[in-house]
Amino acid sequence: MDNQTTQFFPQNTNRMSNCIGVNFSGADVYYAKKIQSEDKSWAWWLNNLGTLVVFVIGFCGNILCLLVLCRRRLRRNSYTQYLIALAIVDTGAIFAEVLSALDELHQVEYKRTLIRHSDISCKIYNYIRYIFYSMSSWIVVALAVERLVAIKFPLWSKNICTVVNARRIIFIILIFTMSIQSYHFIIKGLDCSPSTAVCRCKTLRNHRYLKLDLILTVYVWRLFLMTLLPLTIIITVNILIMNKLFNEGSLLDHKSTSCNAQRKMKLVYKISRMLVIVTSVYLLLHVPGSSLDIVKFMYISVFNVCNVRWQYYLHISHDIFDLLTNFNYGINFYLYIISGKHIRNELVRAFKHSSLRSKSSVRNGKNRRSSYYMSSYIHGSRYNQARYSNTPLSRRPTASSM
Repeated sequence: MDNQTTQFFPQNTNRMSNCIGVNFSGADVYYAKKIQSEDKSWAWWLNNLGTLVVFVIGFCGNILCLLVLCRRRLRRNSYTQYLIALAIVDTGAIFAEVLSALDELHQVEYKRTLIRHSDISCKIYNYIRYIFYSMSSWIVVALAVERLVAIKFPLWSKNICTVVNARRIIFIILIFTMSIQSYHFIIKGLDCSPSTAVCRCKTLRNHRYLKLDLILTVYVWRLFLMTLLPLTIIITVNILIMNKLFNEGSLLDHKSTSCNAQRKMKLVYKISRMLVIVTSVYLLLHVPGSSLDIVKFMYISVFNVCNVRWQYYLHISHDIFDLLTNFNYGINFYLYIISGKHIRNELVRAFKHSSLRSKSSVRNGKNRRSSYYMSSYIHGSRYNQARYSNTPLSRRPTASSM
């Protein structure tokens, strides 16, 4: 079988258009059929079903994150503004991913799309989805830079690392991502297949639109703005922060200050250590999938390499790394709990406060009822006294008559 050669013409020209008419060995035909097959691979099922699980875990974690970080003790810190914004955009990103997974599963089961898009809703959906993805990455970058300023330049941080400035930076990131993702209103739309009569929300099959999608999505957004630039900034910043954190003399500079100032500085170091873990996990989960997307595109579409076995492995790896990227949108709060003692303490306080409030509301309800009965009893006694005050003793009712 391996020595045999076959001229194989893939019907799925979207996946293997560069391999049409190429003589394949028997092994290549086997992998080509697996790529073309309507039967989904184990990695595809793992990605889509795993995304549903990640959504449940991530949605609960992000909601708890908002409940804890929005408490008065934490929300007056600058870094919590980034964490609150990150929880919001991560929830939006994982919601977009679960919609995509449900749509894929529905198409496999019922041979039709779950979400019926119009042309404008398709454009808006892709526009908002890519805003969530972009903001998630750049909020992590801004968070890393903010921690570097707090650690390396503590005197400057009093004026730079403020709640107002953090909100301004988040707003600038929002405006920036909204502007760079606006091209989706041009290139995205409903692409209807004449054979199956199924319309998919994707890049329109127009030469100019496909070329624009290639330049802006793959090169500018995916390669530069989502991989190279964040990777360079976060690694550089984390190295500088870790160098400061593990420097033996880093806390000696604050020995002459008051106990309260030393306590605050130790808390800043603990928070920075926690956020270094968060940003490092982001790199581990996000960069491999983003890099694989670029490699996959360059390998197949740019260099036109027709190695069917490697194309199959790239498709399998893409599904696995896509699931890892989705994990990145759902595990941040659990990282805060594991690595941040003050976050754990605040979570415990939040639950204790809610339980005390429920108990106090029950107790207040009982007190209100008892006070009502007491006041009604006193009112009745006063009424009876007033009623019989001018009545002779012989005409007043006795216990036996009552």
